[in-house]
Order: sequence, then structure tokens, then C-alpha cells
Amino acid sequence: MITRIVEISGGVGGARLARGFSALREVDLTVIVNVGDDAPIHGLQVSPDLDTVIYTLAGLEGPQGWGRADDSFVANTELSRFGVDNTFRLGDLDLALKIYRTSRLGAGDPLSEVTEAIRMSFGLDVKVLPASNDTIRTVVNIEGGRQLTFREYFVDRGHQDHVSGVDFDGAATANPAPGVVESIDEADLVVIGPSNPPLSVWPIFAIRDVAEAVRRHPRVVAVSPLIGGRALKGPADVVLSDLGLGAGTESVIAAYRGMIETLVVDTTDRADVGEIDGVRVIALDTRIVDAEPASALARAILAL
Repeated sequence: MITRIVEISGGVGGARLARGFSALREVDLTVIVNVGDDAPIHGLQVSPDLDTVIYTLAGLEGPQGWGRADDSFVANTELSRFGVDNTFRLGDLDLALKIYRTSRLGAGDPLSEVTEAIRMSFGLDVKVLPASNDTIRTVVNIEGGRQLTFREYFVDRGHQDHVSGVDFDGAATANPAPGVVESIDEADLVVIGPSNPPLSVWPIFAIRDVAEAVRRHPRVVAVSPLIGGRALKGPADVVLSDLGLGAGTESVIAAYRGMIETLVVDTTDRADVGEIDGVRVIALDTRIVDAEPASALARAILAL
């Protein structure tokens, strides 16, 4: 029997869980991916989370979980000749994908069709959908009233600023990409990957029709990005606290209030197992850097 699963995903953590589900023969997987981080760099349209998901599913992700494995950086280095800020490093293989995407988008093709072509070029069976074809931009508000683009906050400033709020420009009028709502409605299980809730998942839920589809689904499981109250990568724990959502497991539940029935936490946090604010909390091994533990976690979620 085939189980239809939709995963809501940001970048690295969500991509790794998707790799786990993709290894299960009994799963028909669709991954809906955040586009709030998308932005032009060097005139090329970069979709960081979409690319991370595709590279990871193809087994080609870089050692940090993003970019391409064994990439070279000749073009990136050469940009310094022209006085261009090349601190955001794009590898040569990665640049080829960006050039292709930018060319297609410039010709008027929607992001979902371009993403489908990229998916097929890597020979992936898993369906990968951008949350929307419309432009959505995550804006991070920091202390002092300053607003930063996601790249400024996360890359340029190393996510060291305390966050006072998050906005999603364009989300109020954005439509889900074709197939997004339908895949959620038809899924046997919806899983929110271990991505940063405010920065990687909220931009998806800021699209009203997507949020409503998840909210009405009877089986929604989230995987906490925190282990022992801390994020292994990135600032998820700090951002949750900065936004007044609390700490640890309770902060993740607060971030997804009204959206989930079950939260999976790491075995490190087994003391939280039970029920919190109407959400069932269970403990599994959520350390999924490698493919085998990712598949084990996916299988355990499937068995819930």
C-alpha cells in the first residue's frame, strides 16, 4: 500500500528528511518548499531552499548541506576582478542551474514549471513544488526598527541580530503554485520538516490557501528542529525565543499552534513526551545528517 506524504520544507533539515522519505518504497512523496529566501544574486535568480532540496534528493549536496558537492569556484573568484562582492559563494556547477532558472523565468515561464524541469534533469521521482510562483520575500525586523532581507540577516550578518518580528512581503496576495493545495488535500499524512519555523515554514503558511489546507488536514506531524532546546544549525532556538514563543519543545508547539496534532522531538528531549497544549509529543532520533538515520526517522513517522 502506497502512502501519500506531503512534506513542508525549508532548506537543509527539511531536505534531509525528504531524502529519508524518498528511500521508502511505500511512499509517494511531494515536497512543498519555501520561496521566501529567493533573491537575485549577480543578476541570477537564486532559490536556496528549492536547490538544497533537489541537490539533497539527488545525493549531490555540499558538505554543509547546501550547494553542490565537489564544486569549483572559478567564476566566483573571478568576480573579484571587477570589484563585485562575491562573499556569497556560488559554485560553478551551481551557477549553471541558476543561469538556466534565470533564463527560463526571464522568458516568462513560472517557477513551478522551471523547478519541474530541473527535478527531471536530476532524475528525481519525488515531486518538488515551490510554495508559490509569486514573489514572496521574508523580511527580518531587528532591534532598533531596522528591516533586513533574509540574505542580509542570515548570510551577511551571520544571523547575530535579535529578531523583533518577521514579515512576508507579497504573501497576502500570493497564490499557491499549481498542485500545492491539491497535494495537501490528497495526502494521507502531512509532515512539517525540521526547518526553522518562523524563517522557513511561516513564509509557506503566510500563503492563506496553503495554511488553510494544512489546518484542515486531519494528520499533520511536525519534526522539531531543536535538540536539547538548541538548533544544531542556524538560529531557530534564538528566533523562537526572540519572538516571545518560549523555549524548547513548547516554543515549537507555539509556532505551529492550530496546525499540528503531533510533534516529534529528539530522544534527548524525551522528558517532554506526552501532551502539551493539545499536541501529542513523541520522541524519536531526529539526528538525520546521514541518509540511513533519515530513512529510519521517516519510517518511524510513517508508523505513527
